[in-house]
Amino acid sequence: MIQVRISPAQRRRLEGEMKQFAKRAGVAVGETVAIIGSSVAKELARKVQPFGLSEEVGEKFMKSIMAQVHRSVRWAIFKGTEGTVSQVHGMYRNSRGAVIVRPPRQFQPKRKTLDWIDVDEHLALKQQNAGIAKAGWIAAGENIDSPLLRTAKNKVRQIKGVAKWIRRHVKASKGSSRFVRKGGLNSTVYLTNKVDYAYSKRNSNRGQVDSSIADGYKRSITMAKRIFRNLK
Repeated sequence: MIQVRISPAQRRRLEGEMKQFAKRAGVAVGETVAIIGSSVAKELARKVQPFGLSEEVGEKFMKSIMAQVHRSVRWAIFKGTEGTVSQVHGMYRNSRGAVIVRPPRQFQPKRKTLDWIDVDEHLALKQQNAGIAKAGWIAAGENIDSPLLRTAKNKVRQIKGVAKWIRRHVKASKGSSRFVRKGGLNSTVYLTNKVDYAYSKRNSNRGQVDSSIADGYKRSITMAKRIFRNLK
């Protein structure tokens, strides 16, 4: 769970802008913390590896997954490592989840070649799961209960700039939030990414929380202005 709370220094920078926005939007100042929470959620999703939320990033990621699965299979054949495709792929992933071993182009196999049908099935599963950890943060951000994050028809306002390879996984089961309203900017948003490996040893999103929160605060003013235009 990441606690998104306004610090005194950040409050001084944001308070004036948020008070003006709250007045124009006709809401309590504390309600504007929802915008900051949504902005931070997007930044947290952006910084889950691979960095970014675009289709281009997704395409490169799919190619990388394919290359790494194939590399692990060839290395297992080269070294004579026993196990299924899933087992050898997991065995050769490093602490960041990447396969960095590089078998030679030509070698004498030391084990039976793995069935490429099994390889394709494993690859399809890994590619299908791509984007889930990012989706957990997007789901958390879109779960924040605030009228500022809903459309005129009272529907959830989706976070913009999220490509389909991530959006396909955005569900309530992947992320949630809790909005505790207090006086002014003392309100607090709690974001929970329910994807169990989002901060595991195999996910380099660890250590990106502070920068995500800082960048989220910076973006929140722009987001507030855009939302206000939509409220008119």
